[in-house]
Amino acid sequence: MNNLRIIGWATYNYTSMSGGSLPISYTTDAEGNRLLSWRYSLLDLLNKFNIKEKINSEQPWNSVENLPFSDIQILEFACPDEDNYPNNGISYFTITGEETLFPDGSSVTLDQVNAADGTANTIMLTEAADMDIAWLEPRDIPFSDVNKPPREMLGTGPSSHHEEGFNVFYADGHAQELSKDIDPKVLRALITWNGGEKIPEEF
Repeated sequence: MNNLRIIGWATYNYTSMSGGSLPISYTTDAEGNRLLSWRYSLLDLLNKFNIKEKINSEQPWNSVENLPFSDIQILEFACPDEDNYPNNGISYFTITGEETLFPDGSSVTLDQVNAADGTANTIMLTEAADMDIAWLEPRDIPFSDVNKPPREMLGTGPSSHHEEGFNVFYADGHAQELSKDIDPKVLRALITWNGGEKIPEEF
């Protein structure tokens, strides 16, 4: 959870430098082809200047020029208890889609979230295991894939190898462990920021 908080607060610091807007889930070239993950935009805030300055932001993550840096393990992006991921793997993801804080090709502001479902009720980042996604790869978890209890979503959505739960970070800055048996409908309601759903007091 500490690593998740580090990433979450780096994302918060990013919003303070961008007029309150969260990072766009991925960058694109002039033709709309995906280039780099939102995680690239956090490197300065994670004191990874030496890596960021060597990455060509106009090339894809897996280009000949960028792939060597994509293969580097960024420790903050991985769960310290996880031992079943590739060297460049990650444990923490956004959920992408029009209903989420990370819609494709655009960004959401925290003010928008506060005026809708509220930052305390909206998940910004989630733990997920066995995803086999490189940290620089412009790919996260599609909202449409969150359709089962997390206990059944290893490799596809919010999940973990922890015994009981998985960790999430909310848009108000707090982290929480959620049960792997949480109702998918409740989890989806926590992921959307403008759905107006009623969240149970205990979940």
